[in-house]
Amino acid sequence: MSTDTQKPKLIHESLNKLPQTVRFGAQGVIGNVLFLVLYNLAVGYFEDEYAASTIYSLVFFCYIPVGHAISSMLVFGWPTPYLPSLLKNYPIGLTSMALGAFTTAYLDDVHFNESCEDFIRAHLEFIAPMSTDEDEKGEFYSSLLVSVITGVWSYALSVWVNSSSQKNTTSDDKKEL
Repeated sequence: MSTDTQKPKLIHESLNKLPQTVRFGAQGVIGNVLFLVLYNLAVGYFEDEYAASTIYSLVFFCYIPVGHAISSMLVFGWPTPYLPSLLKNYPIGLTSMALGAFTTAYLDDVHFNESCEDFIRAHLEFIAPMSTDEDEKGEFYSSLLVSVITGVWSYALSVWVNSSSQKNTTSDDKKEL
């Protein structure tokens, strides 16, 4: 078996030169930035109607296929067939969503975002936002913390699920020989 067949089918073959952990980190940054933009847009539109944890859950549920596609293109390779791989990875997204929703609700209850803003205003004035408009509510600091927590969770589970499926495919190929 040649080494080319063992390399994952990424969006560009030069990505195979980077270690998987580096690619996963890059995917995490891209995925989290995209998710945070979508989530904060949704909070801006729906914060008066729904709890932050509900908004988080709905945005995350819709984002799972997008995140899986980005992960497939940058980290693990495009799976063939795609749908079974997505379905196998959906529980990772669902458990991450539950963890994120619980954490978001908790951080909202303890006013984490407001505490961070107060801390920055009191101790780091040089980076404090110029505007202190109380009507402009956001979840930026909470979103960052939730992203870190769910990112670590997703990384561990994704490597476990997707690496084991690659090993099974490799061992199945060897059995056919």
